[in-house]
Amino acid sequence: MKLMKKMVALISALVVLMVAFSGCVGDNKSAVNGTEPNSSGENVNPAETANVSELNDSAVNVTESSSLETNVTPAESAANTSEFNKPSAGGTDSTNSGSNTNSAESTADISKLENLPEGFKYVGSVPLNAADIKIDYNAENISEVVGGSEGMYKYNESDFYIDVIELGNSEVTTNLIDAYKSSFKPLTEGSRFVNESFNGHSAVRIADHVTSAGTEIPRYTYIWGSGNHVFVVTGSTADASLVKKLAEATGY
Repeated sequence: MKLMKKMVALISALVVLMVAFSGCVGDNKSAVNGTEPNSSGENVNPAETANVSELNDSAVNVTESSSLETNVTPAESAANTSEFNKPSAGGTDSTNSGSNTNSAESTADISKLENLPEGFKYVGSVPLNAADIKIDYNAENISEVVGGSEGMYKYNESDFYIDVIELGNSEVTTNLIDAYKSSFKPLTEGSRFVNESFNGHSAVRIADHVTSAGTEIPRYTYIWGSGNHVFVVTGSTADASLVKKLAEATGY
């Protein structure tokens, strides 16, 4: 009887060992194949699990990105759009093309002569604004006056001036000249206005008089138009030939 009990105990122990051994072999096989049992008992490859995890992460990132885009306010969207619409630093905005040209600078260049007649010296230039030009030249009704520049010169003790007046278009140059001429009264003797030619065009010589020590002394001015500019050359001298010489030196 005791022998039978021992044999049953031995057989039970062998069964336990076989079951345990079978479990170890199954675990090792899974390790060798690189698979792991999932919660349902199926073997799953860790690499596949990692891929699924990455896909899930990507989905999360996409969701977060979409959320960020949704949260962009209209002001931020407009700001971003304006950045794209800004002209480059080295580029030029077509709507402002040519707006950097300063009329005062261009007329100043013209009023400063490079080649002066002998005996003349350049003193300097001053800008002329449209309001002052309209007053000085009786041109209050001419809206196309843009501005100008006055070049100052010396010849011995006499002062000479070259006024360069810029207008909105060439069609109104005659209007300004006529308006200036109309500011003079007729002379009691002789003709106040005389047409002369130089540099391939006609100019008007205007005779005037100043009183010095009770004596009337003649003064002369040359005025003409060229393109959309009006040129006025005058001097504190009774010698009209000196004024004409400076007028010719303008090249206009």
